This record gives sequence, structure tokens and C-alpha cells, in this order.
Amino acid sequence: MKPSRSLCLVLSGLCQWLLLVTPALAHPASGIVVDDQGHIYFLFDSLYRIDASGKLSVVQENSGGHWLAFDAKGAFAHATPKIYKRATPDGAIPALIYGDGAPLVIGLDGNLYYGSNGSQEDSFPAGAMTVARMSPRGEQSLFTPSLKQTLTNLNDGITGLTSGPDGSIYAATWKGIVKLSKDGSIAKIMHPIAVKDCDSDPADHKPANASSPLFRGLGVDADGNVYAAATSCHRVVKITPTGEATSILISERPWSATGVAVSGQDVYVLEYTNANGPKTEGWRARVRKIAANHRVTTLATFSTLLPSPPAEH
Repeated sequence: MKPSRSLCLVLSGLCQWLLLVTPALAHPASGIVVDDQGHIYFLFDSLYRIDASGKLSVVQENSGGHWLAFDAKGAFAHATPKIYKRATPDGAIPALIYGDGAPLVIGLDGNLYYGSNGSQEDSFPAGAMTVARMSPRGEQSLFTPSLKQTLTNLNDGITGLTSGPDGSIYAATWKGIVKLSKDGSIAKIMHPIAVKDCDSDPADHKPANASSPLFRGLGVDADGNVYAAATSCHRVVKITPTGEATSILISERPWSATGVAVSGQDVYVLEYTNANGPKTEGWRARVRKIAANHRVTTLATFSTLLPSPPAEH
């Protein structure tokens, strides 16, 4: 059994402390989603839910995983997609899909979209160079044939995915955002996107990454504005359809945003400490809400660091 630590659920200024058990993670998760009832789901060592009243519950213990998708209509309620897992019981609607590998999202058409290397011969494995599509029956296809060459030309790769209100798919990259139409064509490229007040904190502490905001978690509102976690800038930015970026949340070090979800006019953010470094530097997680009036509320905070596994000898 791993060392335990506590979670403080913040509601009306009060903390509810829960004792939890911690497994290992490879790097900070980006998974956070919100349903129409205001229930928030997010990944840390397990998959958690905060309901509309602020009550915390564990959906699945020791789930691990980095990416999380919300299947509102239950297209995958009776199916477990390849390379991912379903957290909800068979037949439960909505369904929750999570895993490692690559970013994923359930589109408005009920298909699962995920980052892939684009190799048809290998059944479109997880990767960062294009987007593959998987039906609830397990049929896989290349969603956007031109994206791999586009990202190669940009010297970039996929770091996050979300769906838009018009059925489009948005892909985050280290330096920008690409919008994909429902037919798989590239509708818009916003690259590079400048985060003017970036508090530069290079991913993996590598100087070569200093020029990359590292956009990870994504959300899109009804007007087509994109909200992105600029993890290496300690910012959440709002990106207009014209590509103009404005910071709407500044995370004080060592906190940095890794995941974003949009519900109506509210934005929900998953943050980690030391997200641009290894787990040995100490990872904690918290969830915050940015309301339409710009008020920021902390909903849950893990009180102690997620410990690293023992060193191998």
C-alpha cells in the first residue's frame, strides 16, 4: 500500500478531509470534464466527481490515466474502446472514457477522436501527429489525412483535444490550436499563439522548450472562443476565433493549469504543482472555477504531495 494523503474539498469556506491511497503516475493528468448538471469529473490518482452542491465522491479508485472524455449520449455505454478504458458501468449513460496514450474526445456524432501517429498498418495507434476516429463498434479510420504533414511543417504535435459546438474538433499543440471541420479538413490554423504575459517555465526544464506555451487542456464555448491551459506559462488563456489570446487565470508558482473544461459561461481548471517537471519535484492537484464575472473559486485541493515510487536498484 502506498502512503496516504488527504483531500480538502472546499465548499463555502469549509474543508472536508478524506483519506486516500496513492499509486504512481507518469506525468500530471489533464482530464477534467463537466456535464450539463454541473457535475465535475477529474483525474488525479483516481477518478473523482464533485457534484453541483460541492459533494465529492470517487467514481473509480486508482484509475490512473491522463486523459478523460465525457460521452453524454452513451455511445460507448456498452463498449470499451481500444487503448482506453470506460470508468462507468456497462450501460450507464453518460459514459466516461479515460486512459493514457494520447488525448481523446467524444464528438457530437458519438465517435471517439484521439491523437494518433496515423499508421493504418498498425491500426492507428496512439500518437501526436494526427487525429484518428473510432466508432462505438470499434471501427477505426484516419479522420484528417492532411494534419500529419501540416504538423510536420510546423514542427509541432498534438497535446490536447476537444469538440466544438458545431461538431468540429479542436487540437492543441505545443504552440497553437488547429480547428478541424466535421469532414476532417483543416478549417483554421492558429499558430503560433503568443501568450504575452507568459511566466515561462519550460516543459521538462529544457531550454529548447522555452518558446512553447504547451497548450494542453482545451474547452470551447458557444461563440467559438477557445480556453486553453498554457501549462508552461502558468496561465489559462482565452483565444478568440481570430487567434488573439488573453490570460484569464494566472496560477502562482508552483501551480500550473493542465486541464480545462467549459460549461456555459463558466470555465473549470485542473491544476498541478510542478507540472513542468518530474513527479520527484512534488505533484499536488486542485480544481478551480472561473465564473462569468471572472471570480475564481477553489473547489478542491489535495493537501499533500503525490509521492514518487521507490527508486529501483
